[in-house]
Amino acid sequence: MRRKLVPALACVAIGLPMVAAAADAPVNIEMGQRGGRPEAPEAPVACMEAVKAKLPNPDRFRWVQGTSRRVAEDVYSVVGSIEFVNQAGEARKGEAQCDVMRAPGNQFIVPKVRLPQ
Repeated sequence: MRRKLVPALACVAIGLPMVAAAADAPVNIEMGQRGGRPEAPEAPVACMEAVKAKLPNPDRFRWVQGTSRRVAEDVYSVVGSIEFVNQAGEARKGEAQCDVMRAPGNQFIVPKVRLPQ
């Protein structure tokens, strides 16, 4: 009986630190993932390209930071802090928001873009 118990305890003792480390990892509740890594890292890139295409001076555009949130299966909401130059030539800062959807073939489409005023 004692011989069977020692290996079992050893297995439990080895496995506990791994479970504890996984439990300590940050959890992104919105996406149900550990480590806070987004499920679709391509979504902010698709939003950035869509915003750049809609601006009057795309060559004078800077994507500062973006965050994405999963709102449904294969649907993401992306908000990006941007710096851009408007039609009057004035430098502006603001936030752009995009709805991004995953299409077949792991392509991302952006049906709606909201630009800062």
